[in-house]
Amino acid sequence: MDKKRIFITVVIALWIMLIWGHSMQPATVSEQESGRVLYYLGKIFPALLANEGGMVIVRKAAHITEFLILGILLTVAFSNKIYGRFNRFTTPALTGLFIAFIDETIQLFVVGRSGEVRDLWFDFGGVVLGTLIALAFSSGKRTRRKY
Repeated sequence: MDKKRIFITVVIALWIMLIWGHSMQPATVSEQESGRVLYYLGKIFPALLANEGGMVIVRKAAHITEFLILGILLTVAFSNKIYGRFNRFTTPALTGLFIAFIDETIQLFVVGRSGEVRDLWFDFGGVVLGTLIALAFSSGKRTRRKY
């Protein structure tokens, strides 16, 4: 394994640890973290503070953002190992879905948290979006497979 591949693998492992670390936080800690983000975003977008919907938006945006970055990282990691447009999309997307499934399952065992199917869809949407972004930027830079 070359240095570049080792680096991206370590970055992915650290990112997954960050995602799962957030899921292991009790509900009170998670709400405080989201509240801090909402406070600062509310200074830029005051409408977010108008009602409880602002907190929902921040929390769902966090799901999408975490997994969008994961989708980009997974696509980069798999980019030279997988051939065919379908496989280059589905492999990182399904890997991200599996990671999201574990993420929501972790929350079933944390005080005040619950694993939600709705959040799984937000996570998967983030992975798909990240995968598509990474593929769009890498599509012209890939060499053909040599037999």
